[in-house]
Amino acid sequence: MLDSGQMTRDEFREAMKLHALEIIDEMEEDHLNPVAALLEQVMSRRAASKLLKRNSESLVREVLLTLSEMEDFPPGRWLWNAAHPHIPLHAFFRSKRTPVFQVLTLEAMPQLVVLTVEYGLAGSDRIIREEFRLRRDRRSHLGLEQRKVL
Repeated sequence: MLDSGQMTRDEFREAMKLHALEIIDEMEEDHLNPVAALLEQVMSRRAASKLLKRNSESLVREVLLTLSEMEDFPPGRWLWNAAHPHIPLHAFFRSKRTPVFQVLTLEAMPQLVVLTVEYGLAGSDRIIREEFRLRRDRRSHLGLEQRKVL
């Protein structure tokens, strides 16, 4: 948004400040409960590994970035930097920690990607499962074709 002029530098700095504060809060939680943090990390690494067995890392990152660009997709605010290869892929998946975000299935074809995700609040009945159909346009960019709640 900063690059396209939809956001000023001050707005960008404020948004990054809020993002950094959330990360610091999670780091403090991890310090207070290292066993739960380790378990969450192991589960996140496993989720990323399962996706990478059938798909390339660049495709998984592209799909996450496409999800982040959807205005009405709540986990998108945590996926905005998925295209940055220096951030480990497992950092985007959350199994037990609120907010939960998991990619359950990801099937990629040359022009179409179908994926099922779960997201919401851990330990509640407010977990939402959605299926997305993403299709490549003429410039080979992924875009939303269809979305439905399962």
